[in-house]
Amino acid sequence: MIKFVSRPNIIYLVQLIIWNVLRKIEKTIISEVFDFGSSTIFSLLMFIGEFLAGLILTRYQNKFLNTRSSTLTNTSTKTTINLIQNQNEITRPDNVFILYILLFITAFYDFVEFTLSVSYLGKFYNISGSLESRLGGILTISAALFFYFLLKFQIFKHQFFSLLTIGICLILVIISEFIFQEIDIFLSYGKFVGALFIIFLIHFFNSLLDSIEKYLFEYDYFNPFKTLMWEGFFGTIISLIYCFIDNYFNKLVIYYNNKSTGKFVGLIFLLFLYIILCGGRNAFRVVTNKIYSPMVKSLTDYLLNPIYDIIEFSRGKDYLSFGKRNIGYFIINLILSLIITICGCVYNEFIVLFCCKLEYNTHHEISQRASIVLEDIDDNFDDDD
Repeated sequence: MIKFVSRPNIIYLVQLIIWNVLRKIEKTIISEVFDFGSSTIFSLLMFIGEFLAGLILTRYQNKFLNTRSSTLTNTSTKTTINLIQNQNEITRPDNVFILYILLFITAFYDFVEFTLSVSYLGKFYNISGSLESRLGGILTISAALFFYFLLKFQIFKHQFFSLLTIGICLILVIISEFIFQEIDIFLSYGKFVGALFIIFLIHFFNSLLDSIEKYLFEYDYFNPFKTLMWEGFFGTIISLIYCFIDNYFNKLVIYYNNKSTGKFVGLIFLLFLYIILCGGRNAFRVVTNKIYSPMVKSLTDYLLNPIYDIIEFSRGKDYLSFGKRNIGYFIINLILSLIITICGCVYNEFIVLFCCKLEYNTHHEISQRASIVLEDIDDNFDDDD
């Protein structure tokens, strides 16, 4: 009934998950141990990390390709074999101006969704800290719709089933929040709906960013690392302007004045480490998006949600209702998180369901049928011989 399927180059997906976990752990340490809350400074650090990672990897890639080309040329000279080279450049549907406009737009979308998540969502009193990640299934649904309507990719039966199930689970998650959420003078129903709308915008801009990147990779043949470098460059400029306008650097000055020197030095070290983690995480993000799809990349954003839910509930940091941990609140959302995670794996064909012909159009089953056909052809040739 159920089969787990490995995919080629899955190491990149695993690496992205590892970098996601490391960055999440570090942000928790910065927030809880060093008492440095969310700030737009993190957006600036993220884009600096993107730019440096993209620049380093692009230069390394170019150096590697030049070295390899030189080696092949020298080998061909010694063996009197001439390499056949095509001088025609790849034709792109978009000109250079459009390409860099798209890169600026992706950086802007990244800035908007990151700023909404870091600076605005936390201002809503009593909102569950895991609500944004628990609604991560929106990423897969919106990315799939972009693929279907904009890039004209087909949605097969197992994928439609997965999207429908994820959508139902997301609705149930929102209903559970209305049931267990503490509504008072600090958080009215109107403000709570506003918080849900901001979460929807965060995931919408995130999936739109991934879809534009996929378009650049597949249709404009743009290098993923070069894409990351320019996104980091444009994002750094946008973040710097925003930080200077709102005086966000004053937060570091206030922290220095109110904390010990040792704690301030430790914070600076962790912020530099945050740059490295963001660079590594986003490097594997663009590679995963290139090799697979935005839907696979979005899966990594909520794949470990059940584990995170258990940890946060055991720490007493989440699933609170009227100031106390609510076991019913936790169990309902744990089950829903598990279903969303499983359906995300079904959509991306890491899990194949052998029922109601949901397996028929999966890559695994198509490959199996193709192998059978080839074997039959070989057998027929043997019989003819």
